[in-house]
Amino acid sequence: MSREFYFKLTEELRKELKNPIGRLIKGEMPQPYLISRKELENASCLVTVGDVVTENVLRLGIEPSIAIYDHKTKRREYEPDIELGAIVLTTKNPPGTITKALLNAIKKSFELAKRGRRVYIKVNGEEDLAAIPAVLYAPEGALVVYGQPNEGIVLIKVTPECKRRCAQLLRKMEVVYDGD
Repeated sequence: MSREFYFKLTEELRKELKNPIGRLIKGEMPQPYLISRKELENASCLVTVGDVVTENVLRLGIEPSIAIYDHKTKRREYEPDIELGAIVLTTKNPPGTITKALLNAIKKSFELAKRGRRVYIKVNGEEDLAAIPAVLYAPEGALVVYGQPNEGIVLIKVTPECKRRCAQLLRKMEVVYDGD
């Protein structure tokens, strides 16, 4: 029987992740979205991570291929105004972790997106680290967007180099097996 595991954020890595993984577009809302609108519209596969990011992209009239959200913003309950004309997957992911369940949901969402389906992943817990596996599973050329609290949004154009960086980040996380 296989044991369940998850990746846990370390304090050292928490500091490293304060630096954006992609290109930070600074500004008050909705400025960063307006600046990056063309990139968002032209993305072959657009992945939004976070309730506010997803909501703001939808407000521009752009539908993400995959949206990952947790009904929270800055650790407070939040009810985003997001249209649910998509397949909705639900998964658990405690704060500061990347669970096997989240990895599986993200992987499955890209398989569905390849077939032209839009997929929303509702996370019970926290989706803050979901950009890392989203980049790992995304096809090259996809665009992953997440919020940088109190600064703006981060755009990650998925490239082999970017995938390597995310794989390194995942390797730096502590692997915890259930029952340990």
